Amino acid sequence: LPGSRDLSCCPLFVSELRRLPWRMGKALSLSNVQVGCKIGEIAMSMLDHFDYSEIKTSVVHIYSYVQQHCNPIQKVAESAAKGFELGIACGDTVSAFLNAVQHIRLSIMGGRRLPDVLRETDKYLSIIGHHRNTLSTAYLSIYRQMIATLTGINSGVTTDQGESGEAPEQVYGNRRTLLSHFQQAWQSFWLGYDERCHHYCEKLLGMTQLGGHHRILANFYYGLNSFSLSRKGQLIKAAKLKQVTKDALIVMREAEEVSKWNYRNKVFLLQAEIHSHEGKIDEAEAAYGAAITAARASKFIHEQGLACEYAAFHCKRNDKLDHAVNFFHQAKLCYNEWGCSMKVDFCIKQMSQITNS
Repeated sequence: LPGSRDLSCCPLFVSELRRLPWRMGKALSLSNVQVGCKIGEIAMSMLDHFDYSEIKTSVVHIYSYVQQHCNPIQKVAESAAKGFELGIACGDTVSAFLNAVQHIRLSIMGGRRLPDVLRETDKYLSIIGHHRNTLSTAYLSIYRQMIATLTGINSGVTTDQGESGEAPEQVYGNRRTLLSHFQQAWQSFWLGYDERCHHYCEKLLGMTQLGGHHRILANFYYGLNSFSLSRKGQLIKAAKLKQVTKDALIVMREAEEVSKWNYRNKVFLLQAEIHSHEGKIDEAEAAYGAAITAARASKFIHEQGLACEYAAFHCKRNDKLDHAVNFFHQAKLCYNEWGCSMKVDFCIKQMSQITNS
């Protein structure tokens, strides 16, 4: 331990410590995640103190699965990028490549500019390709497809990557299925394919292997998407809508207790949609404003745009057309900063429809 002269037990102790945050993070209760964060901090501190660089990159990767709940997601993404560099430097390419995958995933979820993330993904794919690590290549290819779809850039990469002996299908098949379902749900949500989003969110939430972070986000998209389906009179009945949104709000509030930075804006947006659906116009407008402010404070430019877009539709439903145009304009600016050409075009179309009606 720090200050001890007998360091022979430390590699084993740190090795065990690095597993605990992941195990606790999988449980995703407030107390477990907070304890996992503290244990992870101890592990990282010991690694720095005793200079165990040969295992640090793997600890960074494991710890990120708890950090993503507790700490600002953008900072966790940056930590994963450093973990990649450290792994390459010390020869631990397996952990380095897993850090690369986590860096890209969290960069997307954290609202980093999509063209920049695309360039980082291509850089990683080029490096990893030389090492023939098919697992990381498969994961990164799926994330690249997600980015390319929203930016309107031809992916040039297929997600149907074969597995080599180092990554047998029976070991990784469920993980890739989960990621594929998440890709479809996430893309469909942002592109406005409500029925497809609903389908894949239900598939995700029915998977026992679904991890904590993916489960939180799937509930968020499932809840918001259900309102879109309801307004179109599709697939979802009033009783189910109420239960879906209630469950989603419970999940998001629990997550907010762990990190207001990462989840407060999402809670406000769900509340706003609930108020709007119930005809509580003033309460909805206040919640939309809070969601916009919270997203801006947390640097979630994509979700700031989303809150503006939803506020615009709320105003449009209530014949406040000038306000609707203003919110669509704000959403367009956010989506442009995010680098999402599909959503920029969508907002322009919505403004045109209002002004020409």
